[in-house]
Amino acid sequence: MKSVGPTGRDLSTIGIFYKLCDGSRERLSAACQWSAYDEGEEIVPYLDKRDDVFFLVSGSARVMIYSRGGKAVAFRTIETGDLFGELAAIDHGPRSASVEASSACVVARLSAEAFRRAMREEPDVMEAVSCHLVAQIRDLTARVFAFSTLPVKTRIQTEILRLAGDPQGHAGPLSIRGFPTHGDLAVRVSTHREAVTRELGRLTRCGILRRSGRDLEIIDVAALRTMVEREEGEE
Repeated sequence: MKSVGPTGRDLSTIGIFYKLCDGSRERLSAACQWSAYDEGEEIVPYLDKRDDVFFLVSGSARVMIYSRGGKAVAFRTIETGDLFGELAAIDHGPRSASVEASSACVVARLSAEAFRRAMREEPDVMEAVSCHLVAQIRDLTARVFAFSTLPVKTRIQTEILRLAGDPQGHAGPLSIRGFPTHGDLAVRVSTHREAVTRELGRLTRCGILRRSGRDLEIIDVAALRTMVEREEGEE
């Protein structure tokens, strides 16, 4: 972790602050602590008792829990413009998961008191935080359903579509920039790397996927969507 100079302290990329006037956003920026993290660094420890809220100004991170045996469970990916740590800032409970940088990133940290004051004083911020929380609930509900009812291959297919933006009605082709490693994708869908490698290979041989460097191209989105819908319809 490294400190961030004054010229890099800008909250304009943060979604919940889009509707704020420049003055309000600058005051919040001044109230934050600013840090830069390298890939793999822990930003928030699991069960940490501090209740600050964080804003990902640049880069990406992921929300994780590790079992005692070292098995990793990924809950969500955090992208530039997202906030995290808001649950503890609202209810003062311990952190429900850890957050680690999945790329080099810049993070702004705001006290829980200042965050709650911003929600009280700025209705647009309160509405944006509410929408953010609802989106997280919907996403976790869908993931619980998938993990409980769908086989591994379908969970992998569903995650590929989700990474592509879940494009309903889009037939393809469609590219996913910076596709996760097989290990990262396995963590996202609660399986092992070998299963991901096997399914990506099968989909490639079927002419549905094509890999190009770090990117993945879905050649036939409609066919991939049909595979998922067929399995979901059998439940």
